[in-house]
Amino acid sequence: MTRLEFLARGRFKDLSAAEIKLFDSASVGEHAVCGSSDNLNAPSNQPSEAEKWDASRSIRGEIISWVCTDREAKQLVAPGGVQIFGARIIGEVKLLSAQIDFPLVFACCELGDINLQSSNSRILSFMQTYLQSIYADGAVIAGAFLLRYCRAALLQFLGARIEGQFDCDCSSFSGLLLDGAAINTGVLLRRAEGQVKMSRARIGGDLDCSGASFKTANGSPDPALEASGVKVDGSVFLRHGFGAVGSVRLLGAHIGSNLECTRGEFTPGVRTDDKTRPALLADSVVVQGTVILGEKFRAHGDVSFISCQVVGDFNCDHSEFDSGLAIERADIGGTFFWRSVTLTNAARLDLLNTSVGSLGDDSASWPARGNLQIHGFEYKQISVASPKDAKSRLDWLGRQDSYSRQPYRQLASVMKDYGNEKDSREVLYRMECLSEAQENPSAVDSVWNWALKYVVGYGYYPFRALWWFLGLVLVGFLLFRAGFYAGSVVPSEKDAYTRFTQERTLPGHYERFHAFIYSVENSFPLLKLGQEDLWQPDPAVGSVRGRCHSRRERAFHKLVAPNSLRWFRWGQILAGWILATMWIAGLAGLVRRD
Repeated sequence: MTRLEFLARGRFKDLSAAEIKLFDSASVGEHAVCGSSDNLNAPSNQPSEAEKWDASRSIRGEIISWVCTDREAKQLVAPGGVQIFGARIIGEVKLLSAQIDFPLVFACCELGDINLQSSNSRILSFMQTYLQSIYADGAVIAGAFLLRYCRAALLQFLGARIEGQFDCDCSSFSGLLLDGAAINTGVLLRRAEGQVKMSRARIGGDLDCSGASFKTANGSPDPALEASGVKVDGSVFLRHGFGAVGSVRLLGAHIGSNLECTRGEFTPGVRTDDKTRPALLADSVVVQGTVILGEKFRAHGDVSFISCQVVGDFNCDHSEFDSGLAIERADIGGTFFWRSVTLTNAARLDLLNTSVGSLGDDSASWPARGNLQIHGFEYKQISVASPKDAKSRLDWLGRQDSYSRQPYRQLASVMKDYGNEKDSREVLYRMECLSEAQENPSAVDSVWNWALKYVVGYGYYPFRALWWFLGLVLVGFLLFRAGFYAGSVVPSEKDAYTRFTQERTLPGHYERFHAFIYSVENSFPLLKLGQEDLWQPDPAVGSVRGRCHSRRERAFHKLVAPNSLRWFRWGQILAGWILATMWIAGLAGLVRRD
């Protein structure tokens, strides 16, 4: 009989075989194998069959509490600690404010509640064990907390401090509460199942939930994973088969490396006020590495990263969104990747007032018209594999839910930086066309806008004015030439005028009439070639001399009559001055509104 068993017999009566094995094994730091073998996979060691075990495999919870807290008893426990294999623990294990100087290990056991509130312990390990609840608020665990292949109702570690890992791999629970806890290394919840809350927790390593399945209770509006304000020095992994039924909340979280959700599926919880709850809510999150929502990431509800800060890339390649993605007022240092994205017709992409280092997208991933918000969206460049031509990018801009000038200016600026002046001008020209369509101008403004648009392209195509000059010159050439042969254009000098009108001849020294040069001089006010000073529409005659025999002839004579040519010439000179002024202003950029 060991000294520990001797002390126990003085306090407890009717010790079971399992309890005796506990005292014997604890004295030497070995497993207390309470079943027929120490095989984890043996059918006789499955905790799901614990109700069928006989009384010899039972250990009272108060005995475990006594071993861990009695001053004399715990001094008799070997450094290996209390290790129980294949036992059924009856009653609560009360270790409130206890100082436990050795490991507590349970494998293939069935337990009720364990109260570790405000306790200090070394290592707590549960393997392939069923237990009701663990209450460890304010507890300090100098080593690791291990709960592998276990089932539990509630795991509560509010404000606890764990120096080692917090490992619940492959375990299921109704709720895991880590609010305000501090874990100096990592939290491992790989392939775990249940509902998790860890608001304001501090994690020194990674938060790894790869392959986990988190969900809320039926009908509950609570999130499946509540990690608002969490601080993780490493990465957060919600990947490789991770699934959430109920929202995942990372509001104000600080992540020291990456947030990776590849091949994760996020489904919102119940509806509130006829609005779907967000699937992934990460507003104000700070990520020192990269956000990866790619490689078959799927969200059945809204995904929100409003006011987030990401040092690296924000990658959504090969992802699926049923409702959309909102990244308002965010700062992304790397590239925003939006390629091979699958969207429903109702899915929205919101990049309002967000800044990214580079934009990498493809046209097939753009949302439907009216579902894009990019006012205030800034990017320094467009990646190599993305569309850069004006036609494609104008189609992208045309998908906005409302018109604003900033996205067009931003795109034009980037195109200009690439040296693509032509496409840059095309974008700015389209911007002005759309701006005019949004306005309700007065009649005077409408005329001015029309002139700006068709004469100099709002200042972006000033050489359009030359085509108007050419048209003005050609019309004048035809009219003045016809007027000359009809006798409506005559010399300006008195003697030459008299001779020309009476004899249809000119003095030898007098320069002949050139209709084209005459029209050019009238159209280009600053150009003087001499014709304008020597020739004019006949000031003494109002109509063409001669009789008209048909309606067509009367119309022609009226068109080339001196009075008509005089009015046309005045209009030609005025139009020439206006075109010249607009052309020069367009070249100087004085009529551009950017």
